[in-house]
Amino acid sequence: MRNIAILTGLIFIYLIYGLYLAQYDVRIFPEDLVPDSPRGFFDYKGVTNVHTQMSSGSGDFTQVIAAAQESNLDFLSVTDLNVYDKPSTLSGYHGALLVMMDGEYSYLNSRLLNIGATTSRHLHGVGRSQVLFADLLSQQKKDPEVGLLFLAHPTKPKYGWSGDYPVGLDGIEVINLKNVWQDAWTQNKLSFAVSLLILPFNEKLALLRLFKSPDEELRLWDSLNSQRKIVGIAGADAEAKMIMGSSFFRYPRYQTLFSLVRNHVLVKSELTGNASGDVEKIAQAFRAGQLYMSLDILGNPKGFNAVLRRPNGTVFPIGSKLSFEKGLSLEVNLPRKPEVPFDIVIYKNGERMLTSNSQTTQYFINSPGVYRVMIRVIPTLPLPDGKKWIPWIYTNPFYVEESGSKLSGMRTTKPGAGGS
Repeated sequence: MRNIAILTGLIFIYLIYGLYLAQYDVRIFPEDLVPDSPRGFFDYKGVTNVHTQMSSGSGDFTQVIAAAQESNLDFLSVTDLNVYDKPSTLSGYHGALLVMMDGEYSYLNSRLLNIGATTSRHLHGVGRSQVLFADLLSQQKKDPEVGLLFLAHPTKPKYGWSGDYPVGLDGIEVINLKNVWQDAWTQNKLSFAVSLLILPFNEKLALLRLFKSPDEELRLWDSLNSQRKIVGIAGADAEAKMIMGSSFFRYPRYQTLFSLVRNHVLVKSELTGNASGDVEKIAQAFRAGQLYMSLDILGNPKGFNAVLRRPNGTVFPIGSKLSFEKGLSLEVNLPRKPEVPFDIVIYKNGERMLTSNSQTTQYFINSPGVYRVMIRVIPTLPLPDGKKWIPWIYTNPFYVEESGSKLSGMRTTKPGAGGS
């Protein structure tokens, strides 16, 4: 009887705590106002690396689209694995949501995300496409019709790249949510178990508390960018499937994954509603690195921007390359000041140069280099976590070059990697 009473008491405490967790809001400022895009730009948010029932996902296309619309996304990149005959009729606008039927493909021991392609001539089954992808990766300048090639989860065990990184690789996933959860399981099973207990009451909180800075990916990204331009993106790797033995549960839900981490592209002109033109506009922003990654679950970052400003007042967006000159400055603006402690951190070649806690920060560039911005916050999470740093925003880099120099076209080797 005593054991039954103790068990009953523990269940009661768990349910009461669960009711508290269900109401817990992790946002760093209230969502009472709809922020504007930053001056001179339009900010569009979207999610990449999404799987449906056509490959490893749990939801059909209609369910995934509905989840993306519920999450108020502007664009969605569906990347079913090794689907070479994609239903192209599904591409285009579904209400206000722009759907891009992209793909994820096995290549050697790695996975490639192919984003923004307007042709399928390079997609001819696993065997032949290995040859075609090898050819595309050897080209410093590819036909825009074949889209962009990003290395998915580049540090995931057994999927990492071996040998030289090819000149035709456009970018890497700096954040991959599925990889984040798997790392959390291998590194701290107790913490992962706590998240499983939180999951029925607050799915977003259960996943957010496991998120850590992708330090290994950031080191790789900085190393690659020291040689040539490599764009960084965040991938949801969304499947909405938790496998338990021979069964699976639809967790984390697509809606939750779509609300956690997003890519925000900053473009000079609005999307028009013309699907083909708008896909090209989004793809061009990805190609230029004119985007930032954000944990939108913490707060709507719309209105955030970082620019390089010349002494004459000319501004250059995220992802820009320009020659060094005296008086050049990097300016960072937050849409509003978070209601929790925060840092704006400016990095040069992967090394921290400045930390600020002002809503607007100006940093004068005194030498050439690769500069990027990270913003982190300290929200208060419920027990057993409390206060801890969580990254909120990562920008793509700015490339400040010596006059007449070129960052592009140089072969990059992964430190310690062997040839394949």
